[in-house]
Amino acid sequence: MTKGGTRRFPIRYSIQRWNDGIWFYGSFFVILVVLVLVQLVAKRSIISFLPVLVLDGGILVAFWLMRLASYVDASDEGLRVRYLWRRIDLPYTAVSRVRRQPLEVAFQPAERRRFVNRFVRRLAKEPAAYIRLDRRQDNLVNQTERRLGPRFVAGADVVLPIVDVDEFVNEVKSRLRGQAG
Repeated sequence: MTKGGTRRFPIRYSIQRWNDGIWFYGSFFVILVVLVLVQLVAKRSIISFLPVLVLDGGILVAFWLMRLASYVDASDEGLRVRYLWRRIDLPYTAVSRVRRQPLEVAFQPAERRRFVNRFVRRLAKEPAAYIRLDRRQDNLVNQTERRLGPRFVAGADVVLPIVDVDEFVNEVKSRLRGQAG
């Protein structure tokens, strides 16, 4: 990636939620559309199908918007982590290192096992980005956990199952080296 650019890395939790939802709610939506068409051809009332059709369409749109609103931006200024309505900006001066590890490593301690849900279980063997925050900035670690939630923050690490983890790690490492030199 060139300097001056911003690269967006989607968070896989929301992609997994979208993939799960599209099969159930998407197929239900198609069935409802077929039922509405059958009722229209038979010249019967479709009023009872409309609320369910609108609700199902709304759920699909919500999952799609969640997918769009969950990402990590790597820019010259720093990292912007956004997951639904949660957001935090991390300058590169606050990042001490970044590495790639399986997601399950963050949830091995007994006190963190309660944060394991079906999305974490499905992605457990997949690689995740571990962004180590500078421990000397204790208020930043606390603020990050408050804003992103305990599922994303393990000690001083921000744990993000993202698409293209290797590219992200290389990108952030190059920017960290650029700052040090």
